[in-house]
Amino acid sequence: MTAESAETFVRWSPEHWGALGATALVCVLFLGIGLCLGETGRRRMCRGLGLFLLLLLVGEYTYRLLSPGEYGPAAENLPLHFCSLMQVMCFAALWFRRRTACALVYFCVLTASIQALITPTLEAPFPSLPFLLFFLAHGLLLPAALAVPLLLGWRARGWDDVRTVLLGAGYAFCMVPVNLLLDTNYCFTQGSPVPGCLLDVLGPAPWYYLWLMFPAMLLFRLLMLPVHDAAEE
Repeated sequence: MTAESAETFVRWSPEHWGALGATALVCVLFLGIGLCLGETGRRRMCRGLGLFLLLLLVGEYTYRLLSPGEYGPAAENLPLHFCSLMQVMCFAALWFRRRTACALVYFCVLTASIQALITPTLEAPFPSLPFLLFFLAHGLLLPAALAVPLLLGWRARGWDDVRTVLLGAGYAFCMVPVNLLLDTNYCFTQGSPVPGCLLDVLGPAPWYYLWLMFPAMLLFRLLMLPVHDAAEE
């Protein structure tokens, strides 16, 4: 590793693999412990994770506000990123078990947020605080998403998958004028986050979201199969 690369995050470096491995380990431990508990214990664990994700979001953006040099202009440090929205949805799903929040967390985290772990939009290397905050926030979304069906017993019904795709498209559509006004790139409507990510193969921004809806609907339908509510049949 060169001196220059040592000062920036390098994808697929030992530090990146280590963060992914730690994410997988935490996920297995959290779900394993949860499955050994009764209903009350599971609910408390899920609520604890949801509250932690929400507090982590508040703490991260407070740090961004107090350390503008590390994250760029203030306009780029608003809690409008997709995974920031997912942290709020995780809190709503794990605390209140709202159907829409549960569906958003399950489908979106297991697709889009995993992509963020594979191709992080990150410059700071390990063990900087931005590096730790990024992988902690994004990594904990995974056990939260799996806890919704496995620990809380949520089941998808009707057209939950299609509705989630449309809600995601609506969020991206809302970010277009925001990005044009602030000269930002929330939800990556102005361009793909990093070279080599999935959006690169779907055409120019923001039109790649139109093409993304078709594989997203197929993938969401596949994800729906193991959690579909059999009582509807």
